[in-house]
Amino acid sequence: MKAKSKRVRRHVTIREVAKAAGASVSTISAALNNSDYVSAEMRSRIENAIKELKYRPNDLARGLRLQKTHSIAIVVPDLSNNFYIELVRGAKDYSASANYTVLIGDSRESWEEERNYLDSFQRRRVDGIVRVPAIDALKGKGKTDLGTLPVVYADRYPLSRDSYVGRVGVDNRRAADSATRYLLSLGHRKMGIITGDASSGTSVDRLEGFLQAVRTAGIRPDRSMIHRGHNDMESGHVHTMQLLTRADRPTAIFCTNNMMALGALAAIQEIGLVCPEEISLLGFDDFYWATLLRPRLTVVRQPAREVGMIAARMLIDHLEGRPSVPTPTLLATQLMVRDSCCPPKTPQPR
Repeated sequence: MKAKSKRVRRHVTIREVAKAAGASVSTISAALNNSDYVSAEMRSRIENAIKELKYRPNDLARGLRLQKTHSIAIVVPDLSNNFYIELVRGAKDYSASANYTVLIGDSRESWEEERNYLDSFQRRRVDGIVRVPAIDALKGKGKTDLGTLPVVYADRYPLSRDSYVGRVGVDNRRAADSATRYLLSLGHRKMGIITGDASSGTSVDRLEGFLQAVRTAGIRPDRSMIHRGHNDMESGHVHTMQLLTRADRPTAIFCTNNMMALGALAAIQEIGLVCPEEISLLGFDDFYWATLLRPRLTVVRQPAREVGMIAARMLIDHLEGRPSVPTPTLLATQLMVRDSCCPPKTPQPR
């Protein structure tokens, strides 16, 4: 007895949808692409026909015809970092509302990985890219030819000249200035800072904000208290150990990245110091379980999801030929005061 062959599901064509809706093929196409006016009554008939016939547009064929794929890509340096998870979610939320698909890449702070993703995105004919560059990419370690592919930078941006259609992030200088003023208001005068790589405009702005607040307070910055890390836990741990094993250790440490702040807290506990009574700790970037730590971390909160949404909007507005929000767009931050900072045990000289 012969086995029954599986029935292959036939692909419904746009002509069948047109016949069921009582419309022309061009009207169906206009409704699907939002390229022309279609009355509400006709659009309702088309939607009902599509639903009844289970019609699925051939996105690849449509992309080849229109020279657009209605897809964008986003590449971030670390999807284990909650900040970038929220940024990606924001970009996806906006893109979905605009009927764009999003491809995601995690470079893991490696230029080689990022380049592979960028090359892959080009081959997949995405319409544009939201890019958060890896640190070694910002150093000019390598370049990739994206041709005319539009790019929007989110969060990080290169200091060197680069071609892009938009940039969105936060006002890092103002945020770091405000956070440092908070430490100063508690009475801290001997403060260490662990900042990111000097090739990142974001890191440069945060350090400048810190120095601006210190100088405004009439304090001469101690360059030996400025350490440059790599935005990871290990880096925060190593540099905090170096700061806290000095003879004249600081009374407060400002980490300009959330992962470095976690490494710093681990180092403080390893040495046996009590935070915040013996050493205050302030971080940059909030994360959903920061309040579960002891002490609960005081941090600068960035609107990560909004950064992602605006970056996607900038890119899609550019692709659709619409006027976009001004660039660069710098969003406000919020200082989340919790338990990891308090006045120093010994009053500091003013």
